[in-house]
Amino acid sequence: MTNSQSILIVDDSAIIQQTTKLILLKAKFEAQRIYCASNAQDAVKLCQRNLFDIIFIDFNLGLGSTGLQLLERLHFNKLITHNPLIFIVTADDSGSILMGFSEYQPTDYLIKPFRLETLTARINYHLNKRIFDDAVFNTYHSKGWFGVQRFLENHSYCDKYWSGVTTLAKRLLINNDIDKFDDIEMMLEDILQQNEYVPAQLLLAQLLLTQNKFEQLTPLLTSINSSSSKQHLSLLDSKARSAIKQNRISMGYEFWLAAHKLSRNNLYRLFGLIWIEFCLQHDTEIERHIREACATLRYSIWDKPQNYAFLVWVQLHLSAKKNVSVEKLWGIINQQQKITKHDRAYLYLLQAYQATETQSNLVAYRDFMTAVSSIEAIEQHEVSSEFLIIGLSVAIRLSMHTYIVKFSQLLTDKFNQQPYEPHNVIKQIWLKAQTAKINESKSAEYKYALQLVKQKQFLTAGKVILSLWPLYRFDITLARCIVELYARGHLDLYITDKNTVIEARWVFETQDLKPNWYLTLKSKHAVLNKPLY
Repeated sequence: MTNSQSILIVDDSAIIQQTTKLILLKAKFEAQRIYCASNAQDAVKLCQRNLFDIIFIDFNLGLGSTGLQLLERLHFNKLITHNPLIFIVTADDSGSILMGFSEYQPTDYLIKPFRLETLTARINYHLNKRIFDDAVFNTYHSKGWFGVQRFLENHSYCDKYWSGVTTLAKRLLINNDIDKFDDIEMMLEDILQQNEYVPAQLLLAQLLLTQNKFEQLTPLLTSINSSSSKQHLSLLDSKARSAIKQNRISMGYEFWLAAHKLSRNNLYRLFGLIWIEFCLQHDTEIERHIREACATLRYSIWDKPQNYAFLVWVQLHLSAKKNVSVEKLWGIINQQQKITKHDRAYLYLLQAYQATETQSNLVAYRDFMTAVSSIEAIEQHEVSSEFLIIGLSVAIRLSMHTYIVKFSQLLTDKFNQQPYEPHNVIKQIWLKAQTAKINESKSAEYKYALQLVKQKQFLTAGKVILSLWPLYRFDITLARCIVELYARGHLDLYITDKNTVIEARWVFETQDLKPNWYLTLKSKHAVLNKPLY
């Protein structure tokens, strides 16, 4: 009898592809329904066009993404929500490799070389299980939870019942349908009344974590007694996320650190560790974790400019790296690939930050404004939190009050969209520490200074504006006032105030299209044509 399942083989070796295909043909699978991909990119394209019943993924795919990064991409792009059988094929059965894959719950593992009998037995076992699980799933959609219970009444109090119901709950939870949450909790509680089935306990913990039901979640996590490394990893990760969501950051850090030692391939967890270490000054671990993130980032779903920028920015805080050029640090992460226009916006921002380290305020301002205009053209209304965070740091160092307030508000709004998301919880702690530096007490004085200018009380206005400049540095309104008052001789300048005039002029000198009023003023007053540096 011919097997009608559609199959995808992902392996960079044409010989392995053909060998696997021949084994599948001997197992009576249809040749026209077997597809092959040599790399992750081709595999993703095929999965976007087809719903495969079975997928074989080799760990080592040569250049580009690994098999683990491919599985991660398929998972996060929701290309495998239809529940295909996923077999991980590898010649390396080390714990670190298998543990990395386990976080995405593949169906099974095949160690090279494998035989026809082994492959056939594994596929048949899992196909039969999926037929049973699909029947449970379809029964739920046609007859509800009580219909499922009647369907499974001959399997009650046995592994098949527990596995079938847990698989149903998992498939419902993956779709994140809030209306199904009560049913999911009910079916998992039904299992746990019969047996302390660890997969059901972990799934219930995931559901409670999604709903932030900490009163139920905390005792459940404490009670789970997981013996397998795979389940222990999931338990540690849930404990970490629960602790962080409740602002117990140090506790969450310890759980995440323990999970990271089991599996070092999860970049979400690794970035979380780096964020906590950066905020809480865990200097002993942060350099190692940065190296791991830099080595793992390329070709993953985290392979984005904002994540490169974050890693470079954190490194600029380390004494050993703060004087290394931004482009060099960036090149180490992206493996010297061509820098894109999108990358360049972040590079300008990082260069602005680095310039503030040496008090090169004019250079910092120029690069900062270039970065802001570039990113707004590229990311438009969805500017990343990483850009805003680094930008806020630059604005604080330059005392650019307008941008400090603007970026702080944008970050607050962004974090409020998912306030309990663990990374956002950590970032909010950082943001709170930064916004404590915002000084609103001078806002009335700012308005008073502009009123004085309007009333043509230029000498008094000049004194007030010069006193405000260290807080509102590079503010375009104050900069215009300073330039005009200076050109017309209304400023009583001390030696220290000369830098203020230079910075105010720099606001307009750095613009590609200089304002007409500024060009007119320069043509009338030679003092504005003096070199800035």
